[in-house]
Amino acid sequence: MNERSLKDLFHLIKKVLPEGQELIKLPPETPIREALEIMRKNNISQIPIVESESVMGVFSYKSLAQGMLKLLPAKKNPIELPVEEFIEDLKFALITDELTSLLDEFDLKDAVLVGREDHLQGIVTVVDALNYFYQVSTPYILLREIELAIRELIRRSISEIDFKGCIDKTLKDYYEKNNQQVPTCLEDLTFNDYLMILRFRGTWNKFSAAFGENSDIVYTKLEPLPKLRNDVFHFRREITIEEYEKLRDVRDWLLKRIKKYEARKKNTNNE
Repeated sequence: MNERSLKDLFHLIKKVLPEGQELIKLPPETPIREALEIMRKNNISQIPIVESESVMGVFSYKSLAQGMLKLLPAKKNPIELPVEEFIEDLKFALITDELTSLLDEFDLKDAVLVGREDHLQGIVTVVDALNYFYQVSTPYILLREIELAIRELIRRSISEIDFKGCIDKTLKDYYEKNNQQVPTCLEDLTFNDYLMILRFRGTWNKFSAAFGENSDIVYTKLEPLPKLRNDVFHFRREITIEEYEKLRDVRDWLLKRIKKYEARKKNTNNE
C-alpha cells in the first residue's frame, strides 16, 4: 500500500495549484498593450511582473483599471506605458499552506502567488480554488440529492399505513434475523433498504407512477449506488470519472422523474 504524507489529508495549496501550469512572467518594462495581448491569448487575468527573478507584483485587469484612475489625465497614450506603473501586490503562499486560511485573500485580491519573492512557483486564482472545492464536494452533493429525491418519491407514493405494510413485506424478516430494530420511517432506511423496497414485485405498483413503469430500469440505475455511497462517505478511495458520470446520470434522471410527477399531480389537481 502506498503511504501518503499526513498533510495530504488536508486541503493545502499544492492541491489547488493547476497541474502543469505554464507560468508566464513579464519584465516591468513590458508595454501594457503587449501584456494585454498575452493575457488575451492565454486566457488569464493576471501576470506576475518579475525583475531579475524577484517578483515586483502582479499586472491584472483590476490593477490596470485602478491605475488608470490614478494616472489620468496622462499626456502619453496609457496603453503604451510600461506595466510596472500598474501592478498590485499579491500575498505569497507556500504549497504547504492550508487553502482555507487564504479564503479572505481570495475574496480581497482574487489570487495568491505560490512560492517566495525570489522563487515563484505558480499562481492560484479564486477560480482554481472554486474548481478544487467543486471536485471535492460534488460526489457528496450528488449523493445527497439522489438520496433525498428517492426518499421523497417514495414518501409521495405511499401512505403511512401502506408504508408499514410495505416494510413488513420487504424488510421486517431481514432486520429481525439480524436482531435489529425494524425501521418505522423513511429516514431510518438505508440505501439498500430503498432498493429492496423498489425491487419487490408485490408492492411495485405503488411506486411505478413516481419511478416509471419498468422496475428493472430503476433497479439497474440504483443498484451500484450503495457501495459507491459507502466508498465516498467513508473516504475509502477517489471515485472514477465513470462513477462520477453515473452519479450525475442518476441525479438527472431522478430530477426528471420528480418534474414529471409534479406536473401530473398539478394537472390532476386542476381537473
